[in-house]
Amino acid sequence: MPNIAALPPEAWEKIPPYSGGRMRQEEFLGNQDHLMRILDFFAERAGEVDTRIALRAKDLSSPWSYLQLAKFCLSHGREEEALRHAEEGLWVFEDGRPDEGLVLLAAELLSKAGRDGDAEACLQRAFEKAPSLELYTRLRKFGGEATRDRVVKFLEDRQIRGARIGWHDAADLLIRIWMHEKMLDAAWAGVRKHGASMALKEALAGDSEATHPREALEVYAARVDQLANAGGASAYAGAAKLVARMATLRSKTEQVTYVLELKVRFGRRRNFMKLLG
Repeated sequence: MPNIAALPPEAWEKIPPYSGGRMRQEEFLGNQDHLMRILDFFAERAGEVDTRIALRAKDLSSPWSYLQLAKFCLSHGREEEALRHAEEGLWVFEDGRPDEGLVLLAAELLSKAGRDGDAEACLQRAFEKAPSLELYTRLRKFGGEATRDRVVKFLEDRQIRGARIGWHDAADLLIRIWMHEKMLDAAWAGVRKHGASMALKEALAGDSEATHPREALEVYAARVDQLANAGGASAYAGAAKLVARMATLRSKTEQVTYVLELKVRFGRRRNFMKLLG
């Protein structure tokens, strides 16, 4: 059965290696990808896993390519090789923004290899560069409450400095962490202190209707106003649904008073009025 050596050598040699951030030249992309698929097809048919790994190792120009190579090795039962490629990818691109998928896979494989300390350190480095809830939850499994307290301090310091995380500020992630920890008093305190997007406040309201009904009602009322002012069938339906939900969080008298007030303010929006009844 054919392997790389049995295939046209000039075809294999035409594929230049790319690594360490050296991107493939645009003019070769189409032909190269087509050739790679052909070679991979023959290697798969021959059962040549080493060949297929070597093909994928030709392009290690991004963290994503390292991730795909590590996943491929893992899918063929080669955990040690997968870990080696994952660690190499993190090292090669350590100066850039970490690829979360690669970080998570590396940490998982490190832990399976009995290297929990290295797995935790890997996650910690990535979190400090590009914090996320997913990285936090994985990191929390290693360090417990001590990790939680360390992360909270780290994010609070960033919030004080006005540092942002991607498109969001540190307070958003901090509130999501409190929600994940079911520490709803702290989450609402964070909202009051730092503010939050409507989507985040709605999520928090939904999680804490039983424990913080007044706060949830305030959020829902603001969202109803937002939807009613936006107009349109979908917005009206969403607003009416929230109004009905609010009825479960307070007395009948309070709800009737609220609905009457809505009818006064939005009385000209006939389609909305029909939904309110």
